[in-house]
Amino acid sequence: MSTVDALFPSFEYHLDESDPDIVVLRRQDDAMVAAFSARGATREGIIKAAREDYRELVRAHWEGQPQNAEEHGSA
Repeated sequence: MSTVDALFPSFEYHLDESDPDIVVLRRQDDAMVAAFSARGATREGIIKAAREDYRELVRAHWEGQPQNAEEHGSA
C-alpha cells in the first residue's frame, strides 16, 4: 500500500436499477448513498451525490487518523 492509498481511501460506486421506478447509488459494500426517481435521475445529480458521500468518508477517515507520527510511537 502506498502512502497515497493510506491517505485517501478508495470507494467504488454503482447504480442499482433493480426497481423500475428508483435508481439507487450504492458503494461497493452495497451501502445506499442516494436514491433517485428513475425518470428524474441525472448524471450530474448522481455524480454530485457520489462526490458528497466520498467527501464525508474522507473527512471521517481523516478524523480517525493520528495527528502526527509521535502518536504512533515512532518519531
